[in-house]
Amino acid sequence: MKQYDYFGDRVTFLDKLRMKASLTIRRQIYDWFCQQLGTISGRTILDMGSTPDTEHLDSNCFIRWLLADKATVLATSPEDISDLETVFPGVKTIAFPPQRHRLGSIDAVISSAVIEHTGSRSSQIQHIASLLELAPTVLVTTPNRYHWLDFHTKLPLLHWLPRSLHRRLLRGVGMEFWSREENLNLLSETDLREIVAAALPKPTAYRVEWYRPQFLGRVSNLVVLIRERS
Repeated sequence: MKQYDYFGDRVTFLDKLRMKASLTIRRQIYDWFCQQLGTISGRTILDMGSTPDTEHLDSNCFIRWLLADKATVLATSPEDISDLETVFPGVKTIAFPPQRHRLGSIDAVISSAVIEHTGSRSSQIQHIASLLELAPTVLVTTPNRYHWLDFHTKLPLLHWLPRSLHRRLLRGVGMEFWSREENLNLLSETDLREIVAAALPKPTAYRVEWYRPQFLGRVSNLVVLIRERS
């Protein structure tokens, strides 16, 4: 199992501020998602890419809100998230990668801040394609590459540079982990639109809707809801 130290070994003052902002944005995304679905109670929803981190309030917040709204919640991750069943009574963790024939009926899959960690463009396309095989409705969120602050490295503007130069600079300041494409591949809206289009097995069979929450003057997250047409 991969285990990533996303935040360090303690919650700093600056990270508390980041966490508060992240919670606000993710709640906006969640409320928009609920508006699009209409009803959450009684639905079965899979959280794809849950984190084992339980110190940060914005970690796994979708799970907490879904349970509060009386959804049946499944969670899966390439990391060890078995403790989540204790932290969030009612959630059921399932083996990764999930297999459609073993899941039963799933109403929707949420993949929040995962796709930027899946690697190359082809891997990102495959990530969305695999989600579409699991449920008729898929919500994907990712930080906007063209927000001036990179929420992973906490460095401003550098990620606007060509990717090869950005990664070289990250290695230069000791951020080897984030310099690797398999760990961080930030997306613009144009990037994500192209990835979604390439992942759809039959484009005319789906509706694609966008939401763009803002933080500190720019769109902070790209949010796309993909739904099979009835």
